[in-house]
Amino acid sequence: MTTSPLDADCITGQVSASGATATLAAGALLLTSAILTFLVGVFALAADHLVVSGPGYEYTFGITGWGWANILTGMVLAAVAVALLLSARWARAGAIIVTCLAIVVTFLWMPYYPTGSIVLIALDAVVIWGVATWNTSRKTA
Repeated sequence: MTTSPLDADCITGQVSASGATATLAAGALLLTSAILTFLVGVFALAADHLVVSGPGYEYTFGITGWGWANILTGMVLAAVAVALLLSARWARAGAIIVTCLAIVVTFLWMPYYPTGSIVLIALDAVVIWGVATWNTSRKTA
């Protein structure tokens, strides 16, 4: 039985160049999302008297609470981003799950900071797409 170089890489656990590039890109985007989410949380804690939402918003429990939710979300995103950059086996699934949860938290934060929330949701969607679609077994050109 003959094995191709691609099969040998899969057997030895090595990542192809395209897989390594995708890992680096997804990890960098996830880390960027983590930093921005953390900063939104710090902003919410520092300026809780400046941030207001419109009437009738059902999910309000105080700006300080949303600040802590964003800070904790940012810290979890950063931990998964580091694991993704270190090529941990569980990091791809963890990145998708944690990024989905971050989208929910950001969506609930949207009445307080709409522009920043839309940017974070778009960035998180790109992270999910990048992590879900990269193929580490692809041959490089």
